[in-house]
Amino acid sequence: MNRKAPGPASTRDDGVGTIGTAAAFAVFLLLMFVAVQVLFNLYATSMVTSAAHDAASQVAGFDAFGDRCKAAAEAEFAFEQRLGRYGEAGHAELEWTCADPDIVRVRVRARHPTLLPASLAGLASLSEVDRTIEVRVEGP
Repeated sequence: MNRKAPGPASTRDDGVGTIGTAAAFAVFLLLMFVAVQVLFNLYATSMVTSAAHDAASQVAGFDAFGDRCKAAAEAEFAFEQRLGRYGEAGHAELEWTCADPDIVRVRVRARHPTLLPASLAGLASLSEVDRTIEVRVEGP
């Protein structure tokens, strides 16, 4: 059998695997970063909406029948307390509408903090919340 002895290793292919692996790892990290940001925005949206609904229910409750303005102020304080540091930082705000005596209407607007660059942050529609919540007033 004619077997050739292995020759010296070719130096042309040295480091090719390292460059490809580094590029793939960078893309993977970018995708993971975006996925974490989207999950954070979904969680924050859920928490803000839930806290606003609780605040509206508190104002519409039977206990707040005498003075809805005082109940709205207390509900805003409770809203900020439910959100913790997120609420204290002023990322979310409530706007009350008292035109209808049978319905408590509150508009919640929030802007979630992001680590994305400004050029990409505008593309993510999940970073802003603008919702109106209506709750019927409880009566005796």
